Amino acid sequence: MRRARERFRIGGIAFACLLSALTTGCSSGPGGDDSPSALMEAVGHISAAGPTGAQVSYLDAARVRSLEKGGSQRFRAVGQAGSPLMTGYRFNAHAYGLDPAMIDTDVTNGYAGRWQGSFDADRVTAKLKTGGFARRTWHGETVWAKDGITLQVAKDEISFGYAGKDLSAVRPAKGKSVADDPDYQALGDCLGDVYRVDFGGKNPKDPVRLSATGQLAKSAKQTSGVICALTDGKRTAERAADRLKSVIRRRAPRFDGAKVTVLTGDSPGVKVTVPDRPGDKRAGRLLISDIDLQLALSKL
Repeated sequence: MRRARERFRIGGIAFACLLSALTTGCSSGPGGDDSPSALMEAVGHISAAGPTGAQVSYLDAARVRSLEKGGSQRFRAVGQAGSPLMTGYRFNAHAYGLDPAMIDTDVTNGYAGRWQGSFDADRVTAKLKTGGFARRTWHGETVWAKDGITLQVAKDEISFGYAGKDLSAVRPAKGKSVADDPDYQALGDCLGDVYRVDFGGKNPKDPVRLSATGQLAKSAKQTSGVICALTDGKRTAERAADRLKSVIRRRAPRFDGAKVTVLTGDSPGVKVTVPDRPGDKRAGRLLISDIDLQLALSKL
C-alpha cells in the first residue's frame, strides 16, 4: 500500500491525461500548422487554477479502440476512462445510459472532468431525472445534481463534478486553462504523440516541479512509455538523467532499450522513453508496475 500511495503522490510521474505544446498555448498539429493537438485541445478545458496539487489525466479513448481492433487486450489497464464518475460507487454510469464506448476523449482533473464523444443526451437526461437528479441552473448552464455529483449533458460533450465539486474546474476563463501554462506546454512538446497522459501535481518549489507519464503506440504490438519532468535548473536535470541511467543499469534487463535525454532551453528537465517488452501482455508498465524511474525522480 505504501508503494501504491507513493505512485499516486508523484502522479503523472506515475498515476495515474497531460499536454502538447510548442510555444505560447498552441502546439503544431499533425500537418505542421498552428492548430492545437488533440491533447492540447482537451486540456484547454481544464482550469489552471486546479492542477496544483491535483492530478490531470488525458485519454484518447477513440484511438485506443482503434488499436484494440482485432481483439488486442494490451490496453485494458491504461485504455479505459478512469474518471471517478465511471469508477465511483455512487454513480452507476450504465444505469443512466452512459457507456465507455461513447467516450472519444476523457480529461479529468481530480474530481471534475469532461468527456467528448457521441451521447444520447435526451435518454441520459431522462434517466437522470428518473434517478432523482434535480435540474438546476449553474452560471447560465442547465446542470443535473444529486448527492454531490453535478452533470452537464449534451450530445457531443458531458462535463461533470464529483464529490461536491461543481463545473468550475472544467470551465476555465480565457487564458486560464492548463493549455495556457508554459510548463504544461513544455511537457506536451516533450511527450510527443501520446494516447494517454497522467500528470502529477505541480509544485514550483520542488526540484521536479512538474512531471508526466505518457503512453505511446506505433501499433497495437509496438508500444512504449515516456516520462517527462521539468526541473528547477540545468544541474538538477543532469542529476536526474544520471539517476535514471543508474536505475536502468541496475535493473537490467528490465529497462533495456530505454533512452534518457536532458531537456535544455527555457524549460530544463529530463525525458526517458522505455519500450514495452515484446512479451508483455499489457501496455503501460511505467504507470502500472515498473515505477522505479518515477521513484528515482521523486528523490532528487
